Amino acid sequence: AAQGTPGMDKKELLKEILKKKITLIDYENIRDDLSRRYLGFGRFAGIVGCYNSLNLYLETLGQQPMPRAHELNSYEKLKNNIDKRDFGNARIIITGDGRVARGSLEFLKFANIQKVLPDEYLQYSNSSAIFCNLPTSVYVSNKDGNVFDLQHFINSPEMYISVLDKYMPSTSMLISSHYWDPKSPRLFEKKDIEKYNNLKVIGDITCDVNGSIPTTSRPSTIIDPYYYIDRTTLQEINQHNQALAIMAVDNLPSELPKDSSKEFGDGIVKEVLPYILEKDDGRIKRATITKNGYFLPSYKYLTNYINTK
Repeated sequence: AAQGTPGMDKKELLKEILKKKITLIDYENIRDDLSRRYLGFGRFAGIVGCYNSLNLYLETLGQQPMPRAHELNSYEKLKNNIDKRDFGNARIIITGDGRVARGSLEFLKFANIQKVLPDEYLQYSNSSAIFCNLPTSVYVSNKDGNVFDLQHFINSPEMYISVLDKYMPSTSMLISSHYWDPKSPRLFEKKDIEKYNNLKVIGDITCDVNGSIPTTSRPSTIIDPYYYIDRTTLQEINQHNQALAIMAVDNLPSELPKDSSKEFGDGIVKEVLPYILEKDDGRIKRATITKNGYFLPSYKYLTNYINTK
């Protein structure tokens, strides 16, 4: 609702909320002074997305895949499964440094895959599986050649270009776990795929259709999590050895509903309820959309939204 996304039922709902003087708080906007969210499902999106991507990679190697995450329905069982698998000489890039990326990196600790630094990744000739995390400061560069500054990137993402390309020729799996603003650069362009000869799998946890990962033409589903594209035409095709395999499920935490819901509930108990029931440090007020029949100042733009036809 706060984003003013289309949908007449949302408009009618907001009108009823105002009419009944309901206090409406947007949990996604309960943030600290640096705009970091207190609540979210990002960690489990990263965990399940990483598991699914590794599972897809096993299929490309001709190995028997692991059970699906939703079939196991337990984070502990995911960890026990991944510990037993061999990923050959896979070279894996994980982008991002937020909650989603931390979830992916957390899960990889339980796999038999060695972590290397970005510089090592470029020089390393590996006989066993390795992975490398590229935070935002590494996979983008300031157009003017200035040192990366996170706040500047957030405020002016159009001033940056992707430098992921130098890591991709030897990469066999890319797991995108970063946050992407439409004004930010794409990580690569469609035409680049032809030169990434070793790339077998893209696990797009970010799942912005035609966004930072241009091969993501559509989201996939929990029931049917993978699709395959031709490396030249980039059209979706039937599975075969030369195709690029895509994982782009857009509701990944739903595969582990008990674990992800417990973490979310714990966050509400710790980071939200005390500030509603006792003294608010500003986090609740900043996230409050309506109160006493009115939109709060930060959300007054929704007045126009609910009155448009």
